[in-house]
Amino acid sequence: MPPAPELPVTLADVEAAARGLAGRVVRTPLVRAPTFPGLPDTPIYLKLENLQRIGAFKLRGATHRIAQLTPEEAQRGVIAASAGNHALGVAWAARERGVPATIVMAENASPIKVSLTRALGARIVLQGTDYDEAHDHSVHLAAEEHLTYIHPYDDPFVIAGQGTIGLEILDDLPSVRRIVAGVGGGGLLSGITAAVRGRGAEVDLVGVQPLGADNLRPSLAHGRVVLGPRPSTFADGLATRQIGDLPLRILKEGRVRAFAVDDRTIARAAFLLLEQAKVLAEGAGATPLAGLLEHPELAADGPVVLVVSGGNLDPFLLDRILFIGLAAEGRLLRLRAALRDIPGRLEEFLSIAARQGANVRHILHGRESPDLPPGEVTVEVELEVRDAAHGRAVEAAYRERGWSVEVVPLGPT
Repeated sequence: MPPAPELPVTLADVEAAARGLAGRVVRTPLVRAPTFPGLPDTPIYLKLENLQRIGAFKLRGATHRIAQLTPEEAQRGVIAASAGNHALGVAWAARERGVPATIVMAENASPIKVSLTRALGARIVLQGTDYDEAHDHSVHLAAEEHLTYIHPYDDPFVIAGQGTIGLEILDDLPSVRRIVAGVGGGGLLSGITAAVRGRGAEVDLVGVQPLGADNLRPSLAHGRVVLGPRPSTFADGLATRQIGDLPLRILKEGRVRAFAVDDRTIARAAFLLLEQAKVLAEGAGATPLAGLLEHPELAADGPVVLVVSGGNLDPFLLDRILFIGLAAEGRLLRLRAALRDIPGRLEEFLSIAARQGANVRHILHGRESPDLPPGEVTVEVELEVRDAAHGRAVEAAYRERGWSVEVVPLGPT
């Protein structure tokens, strides 16, 4: 076993955070997951930080950082910039200590996270189009109003607080071979890295980002922080343009690997977690499973732990996630056909799907089309089917009965 690397945040720092957080944050469960489609039958565990008091892991780092405030700093108050979960963590921890909190969020921040943060008593300032612009404004306000800035990831106390997750994983599953976590600014994975490498554990550590916020891979490759373009991902908790300086130092020394995945795979992962594991995960929380879905080799040589970092999913996203997940699992079939516009013909068309046990989800009956002669209509029907094989059987049943049907691809909506 190689010696533990010298990291800017040490095992002693993480252990001190664990003592300070005991009884103040939830020691979240580590549960065995079902076997997900397309993955090998290897032990996969879920670290359920979505069950944390604010629905996300951010409470750990925020609580530990705010505990370090001097009485004078606590009286003046704190400020933070956040895509959502850090806001909740700072607001909760500040309320618990009686510290005034100001949170700067991007103007397009998740409405549910804005309302939840405000309900915790924080002053909300909406500024900028993304996290980085909100961050710049919060730094300006911190100087102007003499507030202590609580960084979401580039702070040793925040990182140490997040690292307590790593200690819990090692204690609950000493045989763990791989830990996979989503990466935004890197506070979560760098904290886990400090804990795991500090203990001398030879665990494969993997960070996964959305393709629309892919900055860890180039940063590790170049050995420095690489500024990416403006993030484009529904996983708002990971929507940062760059990894933090301190997290990158830890991740480099800790021999972390990085991957990036498509948003539709993240949505499919969120669907599978909800349907099969009964776990509600936001985009950031589902990203580790998305990493396995796109790179099944990461599920080999388990046990593998996926950190479900949060569950604060915007309800308006849920229907889109369900659609993408159902389509990806072959549970939806969309057919198009031309019918004679006479009474009973539509009923005859739909009866074939009914006899095959498929249920109509949507139907579009269009009379006006320049591509059809008078007296014909276009019907497009979306069917709920059991799986891809059932969908193929439904399609075959139409063709066997003489219907000319076209399978319509289920692309982004």
